Amino acid sequence: MEQTLQTEVDQVRNHCGYFLLEDWCIISAKGQETFSFLQTQTTNDVLQIQLGQGQYNAITDRQARLIANFSIHRVEEHEAWILVDTSQKELLLNHLERYHFREDVQFTALNCKLLALQGPKSPLILEKVFENQNLPEKPNDTIQLTLDGNRVDIIMKSLTGDEGHILCFQNEFKDKLIQKFLKTKTPPIKVSETVREVLRIEAGIPIFGKDMDQKNILPETGLEHTSVSYDKGCYIGQEVIARIKTYGAPNMALMGLTVEGSDLPPFNGILRLGEKKIGTIKSSVHSVTLNKILSLAYIHKEHRSPDVDLEVTIENKSFKVKTCLLPFYQSQTRKDHSKKLLTKALQIYKEQDDLDRPIAILRESIELDAKNAEAYEALGVFLAKQDKLDEAIALMKRLTEINPKEIMARTNLSVYYMKQGRIEDAEIEKGEATALQFEQLIEKNMAKKLKKKEEEQKKKEMEERVGMFKKVLEIDPKDQIANFGLGSIYLETGRYQEGLEPLKTVIEAYHDYSAAYLLLGKTWEKLSNKEEAIETYKKGIAAASKKGDLMPLKDMQNRMNQLLHSSP
Repeated sequence: MEQTLQTEVDQVRNHCGYFLLEDWCIISAKGQETFSFLQTQTTNDVLQIQLGQGQYNAITDRQARLIANFSIHRVEEHEAWILVDTSQKELLLNHLERYHFREDVQFTALNCKLLALQGPKSPLILEKVFENQNLPEKPNDTIQLTLDGNRVDIIMKSLTGDEGHILCFQNEFKDKLIQKFLKTKTPPIKVSETVREVLRIEAGIPIFGKDMDQKNILPETGLEHTSVSYDKGCYIGQEVIARIKTYGAPNMALMGLTVEGSDLPPFNGILRLGEKKIGTIKSSVHSVTLNKILSLAYIHKEHRSPDVDLEVTIENKSFKVKTCLLPFYQSQTRKDHSKKLLTKALQIYKEQDDLDRPIAILRESIELDAKNAEAYEALGVFLAKQDKLDEAIALMKRLTEINPKEIMARTNLSVYYMKQGRIEDAEIEKGEATALQFEQLIEKNMAKKLKKKEEEQKKKEMEERVGMFKKVLEIDPKDQIANFGLGSIYLETGRYQEGLEPLKTVIEAYHDYSAAYLLLGKTWEKLSNKEEAIETYKKGIAAASKKGDLMPLKDMQNRMNQLLHSSP
């Protein structure tokens, strides 16, 4: 059983898996006033969605408690599709109809099938099945395609942390469509419900009814980072959400825990540190990717700093846990996978002096990233070693079509033509390579001059801003904006020692100003004071955790980890 789980998870993480979304549905909202009506009801800025685009969104009550979370996709000028899990369908429809009076918009639950393709190679499989048709390019983008006369709508959406897509089609087309996928050269594997849950939790994706419900205010769930616009007009619950952002963070908020041992903590189990309740366990699973027990849990703001070891009791049983930021699993892009395969191919060749296997891996690398010039070069070299010069030449020509300014491709073509005795062709390609080198040298020199000019202008503007900030500080030496501005300018212009004092002043006066801790830590790094930088980041992470400042928190966490694992 464990081996099967591992196989399925590895397949999704490195290739592609599929599963039917029987627990999801699509609600169509259609009419002249569709988007203006949804704008008044939802937490995100619906009016910003262009045709073919989508966004994460939510609906809350007046206390900012979550009613439903979903994504909205603009499929026609006056039609939106709302993609939502089925458990929220009635709640969502009831709410929308309750506030729907005379607006020209009708809501209809579509009778269709949904299928998820997840994994870095999902777009490659779709390209083969939907030949010569464009695919969505950005998360939540949607596009309508046809296959054998059937309409298939594709939404780019990850349900596992890796690149993924959701396909919507009529029920009767299900078997035929799946067979199309399974007949591709490298078919996807069917993913079980158990593995789907493992992938979801590794990706840190909460679901309604399990990790959150109508008792949770939206900022507790972490959805505000993707589903809330703080610049749009009024909607139900806006005042509470804006107040929490302005004045701090919710007492409890969802984050990750890794748990020592092999026992899953009980669902809804209360975490206690001594006698004090500090959180509640939600979804838990044994991660085969990380070989750890992972839990989503609501944790009190006093204990939300990441990478902190805690000895707690959960329902009177002792557990050792460590706090961590979500997601647990950091997905790789197709380019990342392509580079990884390139490294693997070169390593195999180095260790085994084998060509066939590295060549196969390099073909896979190029398939994942058609612009990976290094993979082309390595593959061309290996093919030439096998005296497959025609194929090596075709490969380099393909690269010149993708990137006409790729000097390496022209140089290699010259070498391969010379080996075939095609002297004239070799000289032409050599001349093209030389011309490209000269052209790029000119462009580089021009860019260098332009950059110097821009830097001089920027330096002048910054000196003016320094003067302005100093005048403010003559009136109020502890002014937050002026001190932070000075510290920022000094860091950017390399005046690191001067930047310490204003940034320290900000932190002393405003203990929860996480952005100031980040700048001060960077300044210590520039001054090669590793210990002070780490200490600053620790304090900053604690402050950002309490306040809910996710972006500076993650940045400080990453920088601190790099310092901790770097050589002395």
